[in-house]
Amino acid sequence: MKQLSQKAHAAAFHAEFFGNTTQKRFVLGINEFADAVANRTNLDGFIDEYTTATEYRGKPVLKLAQVPAGSMVISTVTQARPKTAMNKLLRLNGVVSMDYFAVADASHFQLPQVQALADTQKEYASHPEKFEWVRDLFADQESREVFNRVMEFRLNANLRAMRFFDYTADQQYFEPFVNFAPGEVFVDGGGFDGYTTEEFIKRCPHYGSVHFFEPTETTLTKAKAQLSKHRDIHFHPVGLLDTEQTLSFDADAGSACKISETGSVKINVDALDNRVTESVSFIKLDLEGAEPKALEGMKWHIQEDHPKLAVAVYHDPAHFWQVPEIILGVRNDYKVYLRHYTEGWTETVMFFIPK
Repeated sequence: MKQLSQKAHAAAFHAEFFGNTTQKRFVLGINEFADAVANRTNLDGFIDEYTTATEYRGKPVLKLAQVPAGSMVISTVTQARPKTAMNKLLRLNGVVSMDYFAVADASHFQLPQVQALADTQKEYASHPEKFEWVRDLFADQESREVFNRVMEFRLNANLRAMRFFDYTADQQYFEPFVNFAPGEVFVDGGGFDGYTTEEFIKRCPHYGSVHFFEPTETTLTKAKAQLSKHRDIHFHPVGLLDTEQTLSFDADAGSACKISETGSVKINVDALDNRVTESVSFIKLDLEGAEPKALEGMKWHIQEDHPKLAVAVYHDPAHFWQVPEIILGVRNDYKVYLRHYTEGWTETVMFFIPK
């Protein structure tokens, strides 16, 4: 009944916002979803705390404190902190607000749904048994609760399911069940700016070595500077995949770089099994969608070394079941955990801990 009530509330909000309301209408955020809303109705303006612009699409850009009482607002903050954005709106007196996920769901395809949610709904409809299999894999109740909440959000556009999560990027990949011993050999797959490697070193100062994989030259140069004070770090100027090859890459997307047919630069990729000969003990992968192929390229290390793994599974909903299928297909003596590190759809990590 709660879910029906939430959907009914979203439907009523949608009907009023896009109807002949006399209330002023705004969106929080300036992005593709704000544009989608603006394309459907005559907004009174946009709200953005982080821009110096005073006008967008011919409409005023306000700060939160400037939003008039009696207004209706759709929050188009959809990635790391949608809950925080909604909480800010809820603190405004006399303002009625709704998150974009729910409004898009209520629009019946008149507004584009966030791709991660739309893809999850399609994938779940095609392979419900795979998701049920994954739920039964987990080693603890917290993992099952994380899975259920993330799926409730993705399948039903129900942001309330994410109220238990905060933005905790500093804890990502490192949980109490991920234990370290002197001599650890860490593989940072998708090292980006070196932040995760630094967090690893803080937790395991007596490590053996680090193998740092980052395919873009400018980013790798920055990471080398950031990590220059640390010892025994081997920098690999390649991305991780299943074979050695050259691919196109979108290098303009920051930490969300993606392999792409129309990417702006060429990158080299290779299999971990080809690049690293020493035994490894902990592998972290956040490869913007290339995780399954990278796992195919490290089966020898998984079989021979039995390492701990922390693998991002949020880029593609199929990865929730494909990643454990690949790893447990190599060897099934792992405990499987799931944790989530933002308020939105990004940064869900699946852990594999040797039994």
